[in-house]
Amino acid sequence: MYNILLLTNLNLCLMKKLLLLIFSTSMAIVIYGQWTQITVGNTTTEPTSMSSVGDSVMVSFAGDGIFKTEDLGNSWVDISGNLANKYVNRVQSGPWPMLFVSTNNGPYYTMDQSSYTLASNGLDNTDISFYYVADDFVVGTNGGGIYTGSEIDGPWLAANSGLSNDALFINELGGYDFGDSSRFILGTNAGVYYTDDNFNNWTSGNNGLTGDQLIVTGVLQLSTLSFITTHAGCYYSIDKGANWETLIADEKFNLLVLNINPDGTFTIFVLGETSYLSTDFMNFTPIYTPGEVICGTVTTNELFIATASGKSNINNNGGFYRQPIDWIISGLSENKQNPESPSLKQNYPNPFNSSTTISYTINSSDFVHLRILDYSGRVITTLVNKFQQEGNYKVVLDADDYSAGIYYYTLQTGNNFSQTKKMIILK
Repeated sequence: MYNILLLTNLNLCLMKKLLLLIFSTSMAIVIYGQWTQITVGNTTTEPTSMSSVGDSVMVSFAGDGIFKTEDLGNSWVDISGNLANKYVNRVQSGPWPMLFVSTNNGPYYTMDQSSYTLASNGLDNTDISFYYVADDFVVGTNGGGIYTGSEIDGPWLAANSGLSNDALFINELGGYDFGDSSRFILGTNAGVYYTDDNFNNWTSGNNGLTGDQLIVTGVLQLSTLSFITTHAGCYYSIDKGANWETLIADEKFNLLVLNINPDGTFTIFVLGETSYLSTDFMNFTPIYTPGEVICGTVTTNELFIATASGKSNINNNGGFYRQPIDWIISGLSENKQNPESPSLKQNYPNPFNSSTTISYTINSSDFVHLRILDYSGRVITTLVNKFQQEGNYKVVLDADDYSAGIYYYTLQTGNNFSQTKKMIILK
């Protein structure tokens, strides 16, 4: 699913949030494992995408147009207005109440969620997979590649240098533009492609990816960190795809969703036949969903999802569900840690580019070692090497002299407790 992100630097600033997820309509009083089932009016076609602004959720359909709720799915309004084609591949919110709408016969935009304008001038392929604004306005297609334009309605110019064959089937776009530097990452049916020159040229970043790993369904680009979901796993790279590290292998994911909290913390959801969440890009915890998730989104406090027909754990018709994000996170094993055991927390922020804080708890007075290791396991820094009283501790790591890359940090105590976590340094 679509997800275009402009993210400052995650010590780093995570700035612009444009992500997708699914959903639909009027509430049924049914809860499955904490999921509340909802219904979108009398819609009969499959949902294709979701988008949200605050507590407003839009869901698009392959035939029923676009519906919106502002009350957690208790009631829905058809906002298709004069939209000429109700086979919608994707709906994406712009500056509210503006919407960008991708259909199988062209891109549309609306300023009032009622009157829609077709913006297909210059397009050789009008089966649109996404439509939004990056550096300029951008249109992605199913089979015709990517187009850019300086105005919201074009005229569109093809920007496919370096793309061919299945790479012309565009699934996702992410990236950043800081003015003096930019990088965008493209997810296609032939893997990942990068541009550092505002869409003039694309270069492949698919070293080591094969088979269904090349069907890329979600992308994020945070400084030098690339994060992708595919039909065969979830991966990250810090060198433009020269090397990919496996986070979750051999599982089908259809989208990723990033939720940024007001305090700067975040939760990332990877959703598909199986689903997971992470608060650090390194550690992923399985979450139960009522079937294969095909689209979804997050509001202020809720995760909304839609499941595929014939692949539901509840019924074969698929369905729409929501659950408070806090409920999902509270089920994480990390939040159920034995209070009588020492514990090492994930560093924050992570990834980071200059400094980060490592927190840990000692349940009884003991000798403590806290070390930083490089990717090969070699100790490069010892942060703590002394006897400490029972309590909670925080240590700030200054990484100005570190190279970009993947590192480990490990906590050891004299009672043979040992725990290790990963972190990523970006430059």
